[in-house]
Amino acid sequence: MIRLAALALAFALLPFATTRAEEAPAMHTYDSFDGTPISYQELGTGPLVVLLHGFTGNADLNFFQPGIAQKIAAAGYRVVAPDLRGHGASPYNAPPANWPADAVARDQIALVAHLGDNPYATVGYSMGSISALRWHLLSRNTGRMALGGIGDSAADEFNTDRNTAFRAAINQAMAGEDTPGAKAMLARARSTGGTLEGYLGALSARTYTPADLLATFDVPALVLTGDEDLDNGSGPGLTALLPGATHHTLTGTHLSAVVDPELPRAVITFLEEGRPAE
Repeated sequence: MIRLAALALAFALLPFATTRAEEAPAMHTYDSFDGTPISYQELGTGPLVVLLHGFTGNADLNFFQPGIAQKIAAAGYRVVAPDLRGHGASPYNAPPANWPADAVARDQIALVAHLGDNPYATVGYSMGSISALRWHLLSRNTGRMALGGIGDSAADEFNTDRNTAFRAAINQAMAGEDTPGAKAMLARARSTGGTLEGYLGALSARTYTPADLLATFDVPALVLTGDEDLDNGSGPGLTALLPGATHHTLTGTHLSAVVDPELPRAVITFLEEGRPAE
C-alpha cells in the first residue's frame, strides 16, 4: 500500500544542518552529452571523488550542509558534487518521454570528460547510489564506490512501489491538490531550487541494475545504510550481490542517516584503504 502521508512525514523530518564547516564553494557548469548544462561544486585537491545526491535533493543539501564534502576534501581529495539533472541548479524540465536513457549516468561520464580526470571513487546516497551503479556499468572507470541509502531493491528492475508513491505525490502537487505528499514535494522544490517537472522526469528515467550485472562489477564497494532504513531494501542484501563489497551500519532512517557523523568517517576510511602510499 502506498503511504503518501508517511512520505510527507519523512520529508518533513529531514534534518537540515544549521551550521556548516565552511560556505559551499562557487558553482561551475559544463555541457553534458546532449548539450544540457549541468552544475557542480568543487572543493579540495587530490584524487577525484564524485558525490551524487539523492532524489529531490541537491549537492548542497546532501553533502555540504552536513559537512560531508568538506571532511572528504580535508582528508586530501578533490571533491566534485553535481546537482543531478532535473534537480537544484541543473534544471531540466523536458517531459518524461523526452528524457534520454540513462541520462544521469551519462551526465557523469560527460562530467569526468569535462574535468579531464577519472574518478578515484564515487560516493552516492539513495538515488545517487542508484545512479553510481548505472554510471559504473556504462563506463567501468571508477576506482571505488561508497553507496549510501541503498539496498537490494535497487537490483530489482521490476519493483516500482517506491517510484509509484513518489510519482503520485508529484502528480498531486502538479494538479494543485492539497495532500501531504503534494505539500512535501512542493516544500522540497522550494528549499532545493528543484522543479516538479524535473523530479518527474528524473523519476521516470530511473533505471535499476539487476543482480546479474552487479555480479560483473570488480571494484571495491562499501554499502552504508541506517539501522532503521529499509526504504530501498536491505543494505546487507545488496552487499551480497556486489563481489567483494562490505556493509557498514549507520544510525537512523533513510533520511536521517545521511547526517550521521559515522557516514563521512566510514567513507574516508574506505577511501584511505585503497589510496597508494605517497
